[in-house]
Amino acid sequence: MPLQATITQSGTWAKGIVVFFSAMVPLIENKGSIILAAALNLKWYIAYLGTTIATFLPVPFLLRNSRKKLAGLRRFGPISAIMAHVDAFAKKHAAFLHRRGCMALALIISIPFTGIGSWAGVLLADILKLDPKRAAVAIFAGVVVSGFLTTVGVYGLFLGVRQLLHFW
Repeated sequence: MPLQATITQSGTWAKGIVVFFSAMVPLIENKGSIILAAALNLKWYIAYLGTTIATFLPVPFLLRNSRKKLAGLRRFGPISAIMAHVDAFAKKHAAFLHRRGCMALALIISIPFTGIGSWAGVLLADILKLDPKRAAVAIFAGVVVSGFLTTVGVYGLFLGVRQLLHFW
């Protein structure tokens, strides 16, 4: 049986675990995982809490070792392109980012469809040389707001489409 059929026919716990681990993947994070959770018919609060925790879980470890690890990742093929994109973003908005620091970091992460989430937030915190504790709080705030906006948007859209299809 294909993996897709196995996941869609399994129970809530198995679906929740798939959504949880997908939220830890860079660029997917809570934005893509909430869409996956809605497609798998998980309750909105399970999706929101699980993806928020899973998206933030790697952040303290990334912040602790960001200087050494990020220097090595800049030389790694596929990731170097993503890091170049984040570097270009930081250079383009350097004045705003340096002036507002952690508040800007939280704001940038909280916008749900920018492609900048917690992993890119760690990169921005490293580029701006922010205090790791303050950066972690800002990243968590951004993840919470982004997850809320994405949950409301995705589950609202899924509910609307289901009601429309049920009406016909």
